[in-house]
Amino acid sequence: MTSPPIWTLPIRRWLILALISLFVIPVFGLAVAGSIVWQTGRGDDAIGAATMLRDDAALWNDPAWQTAISRDLAESGIDFILFSNGQEIYRSVADPLADTNVSDNRRDGPPWAATNGGRTVRQLVVGGTNPPLTAEIYEPTGSGPSAIWLVPLTGGALLLLTLTGLGWIIGRMLVRPLAATSKAATQVAAGDLDVSLPSSRVREVAEVNSAFESMSVGLRESLEQQATLEQERRFFISAVVHDLRTPLFSLRGYLEGMEKGLADTPEKQQRYIATAQEKATALDRLVNDLFDYSRLEYLGRAPEKERFDLPAIVQRLVTGSQQHAETRGLRLIIHPGKERCEVEADPHLLGRVIENLLDNALRYTPRGGSVEVDCGLDGKTAWFRVADSGPGIPPADLPHLFSPLYRGEASRNRSTGGAGLGLAIAQRIMQAHGGELRAENSTRGAVFTALLPASPPGETL
Repeated sequence: MTSPPIWTLPIRRWLILALISLFVIPVFGLAVAGSIVWQTGRGDDAIGAATMLRDDAALWNDPAWQTAISRDLAESGIDFILFSNGQEIYRSVADPLADTNVSDNRRDGPPWAATNGGRTVRQLVVGGTNPPLTAEIYEPTGSGPSAIWLVPLTGGALLLLTLTGLGWIIGRMLVRPLAATSKAATQVAAGDLDVSLPSSRVREVAEVNSAFESMSVGLRESLEQQATLEQERRFFISAVVHDLRTPLFSLRGYLEGMEKGLADTPEKQQRYIATAQEKATALDRLVNDLFDYSRLEYLGRAPEKERFDLPAIVQRLVTGSQQHAETRGLRLIIHPGKERCEVEADPHLLGRVIENLLDNALRYTPRGGSVEVDCGLDGKTAWFRVADSGPGIPPADLPHLFSPLYRGEASRNRSTGGAGLGLAIAQRIMQAHGGELRAENSTRGAVFTALLPASPPGETL
């Protein structure tokens, strides 16, 4: 999955920044270009001033002309000094050399120019006069040809660059991620869930990409889970068919034998009938287990809960199994709890769990062994435990013990009467009550512990 960018902004803010850029960058460029044009225009004014002075050389000594042209050129920031035969005849500024690098000894000789302090001074020589006439023109720095064309050209270039930059940014942060999302959607529709989307600084796009990747991961996990469930379903069906067929074939074989007269003595007839009854009982138990499992697993039957004392129901069911234990030569021991332990549960379903654990323990414990049952309260959790002195559970079977139709090794398989559904049903019942069933090995044998929430004292349904 692509890691998200360190920071993101909503698309609304990106659009605001884009609009601000469209305004600020061209305006800034136009301001710079206008300043350049303004300074260049001042240079044009200086050229015009030189032309006026040259054309009116005959009037240089006229005080009225001097006053008028000084006023006109001052509006453009231009000052001047007039010389006749090297002698100053008029100046429009008190000390023009104070902010230039021009010295008095440079006023003689060929035309020259100098710049300092933000002003440019140029020497103007008027030819064809006697005595010779020269002028020094002081103008703002930045003279040259007119550059009015620079304003629209600069503005257009900056606008084009701004639009190009914004287009690249939008393409990188918005268009490309959305195009990748569209391609990924087509890829997912084709069944390829291995998608990777680029990151984006636009928060909405980043959230969509993150949600899309999470969706593809969830969809992949769902499909994998579905495939696993389908495989389990096929195994479940094949195992059920096999388990149903075995007692049915045996039952049919014994009944056909009796019909054909193979049981020709009372002893054989009694043995055939007993075996047929045993197979019918096994078949009945298997059908009931399948029905209970289907009802819990697929029909979603909700437990019909009521409040009762857990040690009381454990004591009753253990007492009911005493005769069965004695018949098998086993000792069934119960350790009654020292405190009352009330739970809210379905007594029929919870009794089914206790009976299943007792039946398993009595079935797998060898003659002369013992089965111990106890129950109690641990904080807010009620528990009951069944421990036997049998061979225990092979470590390889522990992770699969509560899977339907799993029977493990030969010591705990169908030959002992199990179909592999009892523990799966017991686990589903405990989960329906918000609890769980755990299995482990002790030094003596297998230990099964059931946990479920206890009812607080005085609380009722």
